Amino acid sequence: MGKKYLCLFVSALILVAGCGGNDTSSESSQGKQTTVQATQRAAVCQIKEPCELITGAEAGSLIGEEVKDGQYGEQKVVGMKKCFYEAANPDSVKFLQITVQQSSFMPPEVREAGQSPQAIFAETKKMLADGRVDLAGFGDEAFIGTGGLHMLSGDYYITIGVGNPDRDGNRQKLEAAGRLVLDKLQGR
Repeated sequence: MGKKYLCLFVSALILVAGCGGNDTSSESSQGKQTTVQATQRAAVCQIKEPCELITGAEAGSLIGEEVKDGQYGEQKVVGMKKCFYEAANPDSVKFLQITVQQSSFMPPEVREAGQSPQAIFAETKKMLADGRVDLAGFGDEAFIGTGGLHMLSGDYYITIGVGNPDRDGNRQKLEAAGRLVLDKLQGR
């Protein structure tokens, strides 16, 4: 099974396991537990998969050549999922990587300690102040800096990288990828 299909399969399993079933129990001695479970299911339902926000075909179109199946990874402690697409041509150095950090994928104890995609974005923005180019019209806040395009949209901190933003039309690729992702986040 290709990694792209594995990503879709895992997403489907998460949604089925996390969103299935109707909880019709009344608010009683189990009221708090029921509320917590409903909140956890709602959070799981909101998890976004990077391999779906930019598919392999879309990544290939953005960088201008065919790509291999996306390589998936995650770091749950910071609520991050990533998908890395590299060019299918072994002589090419082109790639596209997208990461999505989201509260709904962070462990509860991390959220309770005050960590959030918004906090991580704000800290990253401060750290990358030198040479940063702020952008308007890309979610709540966005900038181009080390690593590529950084966007905050609601509860999602998204980074997209395609190489040095100052070379090979990469800034235009980043902006096109950002618009694509924001459209998907907003259900367009």
